[in-house]
Amino acid sequence: MANDPEALARVTKALASGDQGGDASRATSLPDNFRVDGDCSVVPNPKGTDAMKTFGPYPHRGRWRVVTRQAGEQRVYSFSTEKEAQIEINRLRLAAARQVGISTEKAIAEYESILTTNGLRPRSVQTTGYRLRKLFQSVLPVPLATITPAKARELVTALAGFGGQQKEHRGRSQTFCTRAKERGWIDTQLLQDVRAEGKRRCGKTKLTVDESKKFLAACLQLAASSNPKKKTAGVGSAMALVFGLRASEITGLQVKNLDADGTIIRITTAKSRAGIRSLAVPTWFKPFLAELADGKQPGDLLVGHDRTWLHRSVRAICKQAGVTEAPPHGLRGTHGDLALVGAATPAAVSRALGHESQEVTFRHYADRGLADQQQHMQAMETLVPHPIN
Repeated sequence: MANDPEALARVTKALASGDQGGDASRATSLPDNFRVDGDCSVVPNPKGTDAMKTFGPYPHRGRWRVVTRQAGEQRVYSFSTEKEAQIEINRLRLAAARQVGISTEKAIAEYESILTTNGLRPRSVQTTGYRLRKLFQSVLPVPLATITPAKARELVTALAGFGGQQKEHRGRSQTFCTRAKERGWIDTQLLQDVRAEGKRRCGKTKLTVDESKKFLAACLQLAASSNPKKKTAGVGSAMALVFGLRASEITGLQVKNLDADGTIIRITTAKSRAGIRSLAVPTWFKPFLAELADGKQPGDLLVGHDRTWLHRSVRAICKQAGVTEAPPHGLRGTHGDLALVGAATPAAVSRALGHESQEVTFRHYADRGLADQQQHMQAMETLVPHPIN
């Protein structure tokens, strides 16, 4: 009978029904020596016998049996009624589910949903999910709670061939593991003491102060053109330097985001909550934005092109101006440097770039030395001698 497909099908159907009571005639009678190899509960068991399997309820000599198997050990529980047996099955399955937990893949998917709910950009959510799956690729089907700290260290070490990406994967994964522990998916904090080998590449190619002036002059020359394509390329490229905007923020900017008669740019969709911000528009730049917005509806895109177009435009203008070829993200970092040279405070620069902390600003974008030098110069001003009468 153990190999009878019909019998196994009947048992599986009975388990799937999940009835609390039920007619005894609907149950399948099994002899004492019945091997219920194919009749397991819905609790996932990717680790083989490590996770508990629950079987039943089965009528046996006027009572109802529930059978559990775990790590090669089998236990049998007997109850007076089918309802009592079913209640016990539900309790055991809940305990098994807590023991096994959700799979790593499902935990990552849940984490992606949390990031989306928190307002993270779709592309950033996608990148985070990709990096997490890259790190945990060999254990995606495995319950997250079964991954040991030693195994987590092994996974990070396996990324050594990816250079700086190892640290990027590890950083995102540490945050993921912290959230997983907060939600009760794991009991032990993973990757807490893991340090990645190698040095992460931070920042992009930036322009000097003199190069920035040449680049901006070339942008404004195009912006003043009667050719709509050149005008758009000039204004869009200049925005990366003037406001320090991300490429996605420039290409995603809508006409309605120009507020207060074009004197304020409001960023309503950003990489993080800190990225949702308002930026003042310099008086001299306001007419260029007004020309782009002219004739468009509030919901229309101001630039009307994608990020690839912006990258091409910025590099083309760099060549035209005879300066270092920098990407839009490099102009974002240049904006931070120029602001510090202009005596803006580090906190103000960090807020303008939409960062959650100054640490991010100085690690990837602005030069901390410029901020230190500004403070040093202010201190030296106290040494200027007073005029001698």
